[in-house]
Amino acid sequence: MYDLTNFSLKDMSTCGAMLRQIGDGAGSMEEVADKVVRYLYEQLGDEAGKPASSLVRFFITHPYKDLDANLQEHVQKVLGGIPNDPEVSCQTLLATVGEEADWNDRRRSRFYKSLPLTEETAKRIPMYAQVSDVFGIVMNKLPNPDAEFLLELEQKTYNVFFIPDSVGSAYVPDQEKFVIPYGIRSILGFYGLLPSRNLFTVIVFSKMLIPRETTEYFKTLALNVKMAILPFDQAAVFADDKKRTLTNIPQNPLVYFRSRAASQAQLLSVQETIVAQQSEQIERVMNELRNQAEELAATNATLESQILENARLRQQAAEAAVIQERNRLSRDLHDSLTQSLYSQTLYAEAGVRQLEGGQLEAAADHLRQLRETAEQALKEMRLLIFELRPSALEAEGLVPALRARLEAVEGRTGVETDLNMDESFQLKPEMENDLYWIVQEALNNALKYADASRVTVSLSRGDQGLLLQVTDNGLGFDAVSSSAKGGIGLHSMRERAERLGGSLSIQSEIGSGTVVKVEVPVE
Repeated sequence: MYDLTNFSLKDMSTCGAMLRQIGDGAGSMEEVADKVVRYLYEQLGDEAGKPASSLVRFFITHPYKDLDANLQEHVQKVLGGIPNDPEVSCQTLLATVGEEADWNDRRRSRFYKSLPLTEETAKRIPMYAQVSDVFGIVMNKLPNPDAEFLLELEQKTYNVFFIPDSVGSAYVPDQEKFVIPYGIRSILGFYGLLPSRNLFTVIVFSKMLIPRETTEYFKTLALNVKMAILPFDQAAVFADDKKRTLTNIPQNPLVYFRSRAASQAQLLSVQETIVAQQSEQIERVMNELRNQAEELAATNATLESQILENARLRQQAAEAAVIQERNRLSRDLHDSLTQSLYSQTLYAEAGVRQLEGGQLEAAADHLRQLRETAEQALKEMRLLIFELRPSALEAEGLVPALRARLEAVEGRTGVETDLNMDESFQLKPEMENDLYWIVQEALNNALKYADASRVTVSLSRGDQGLLLQVTDNGLGFDAVSSSAKGGIGLHSMRERAERLGGSLSIQSEIGSGTVVKVEVPVE
């Protein structure tokens, strides 16, 4: 089956070859026409492989005087009497196939059985206006016709007519009884002139919209059908014709072979034209693809450069974070342990002098101060070690590690802390590690710069998945200005959040505390 929405060069060749050979063994043009309409009705489909046509018909122009009595009577009804010219050409239905029973027998047609091709009749059938020039050749007699002129005319007269959408079309007046109820959309037909000057026409009434590109391929089908019916021109047209033969040997071999040779030459010419057009189109597509490939290569090169630059920036950020952490530890050691050790040295020296001088009670007091200072230094050292590598994070996970960290903060600074955690999350170790260090950095900022007396850490489910918040009641700051400047601590927190596929935001105003918010998508 051929897809009418995507009728290809291959389809044109295959379908054309079948139509050209479809008359082998037939005894009349009517038999060939019947095979043609049935083949098209059954083989032309949509993209789903379903038949696309509601009706397919084959017409042949025929002189009134050569019609049988039944057809002549029908012509008389159309004209309102016997035609003045017995040679008048009549557009005669030769074969038909369709969805309705009456559409499968040409004799049961009520109107299109045979129509005299007069100007008045042509006006009643607007669709024929598309081929009016060709019908004019058939309707009007040529004075003293020249044989060579007629031969050239016959060889060149073939084409396609097309109504893209028949709904509401002026070319198809029978909208209410035919177009609408039977879902007729596009109408595609092709025609050709025979040596007898009789014109054959094949019309496909499609239930789907046919692309205009498809119509070009049907020109070759007109030539192939012409070659199939050519042996019966001026011979056995109807199945019950007295001139009927048992074979399709032409009655006038010379005319037949000249016409067939001309048709084959014309067919070759049309196919060459279509192939050339296809080649040009393929070349255009190839050029477009090459241009797109070049653009894609340039885009990839830019992306690779950006990836390398981002990797370099991440490395710099990581190195800066390490330097920041070292500097922080250095400050903490200087601010706490160094001072404690110096104080211990002073207490020890004072105690020694007092012992040597016999001042035992004063020496004992300095020794007690030395012990308290050493205990505080031990706490400071343990806290720093915990910050470097929190054992609870590795052993028990994020929630216990944060709980231990906040307890250490309370014990060291006296700042009140609160932990609100949704423990239903199943987080990977690397995610827990990044979230922990984001909280750690936020806590350091709250304790060192915000002068906060209370810090709350919460972990819950938000719109994006996981929502982590660190809230303090400290001094606050200008979040817009600070975000724009971007300290190393902020960069480090944002880098960790983005590494998790999430985002970090800070809400703060001077005098109103600070909220550090991290949103990370999780399943």
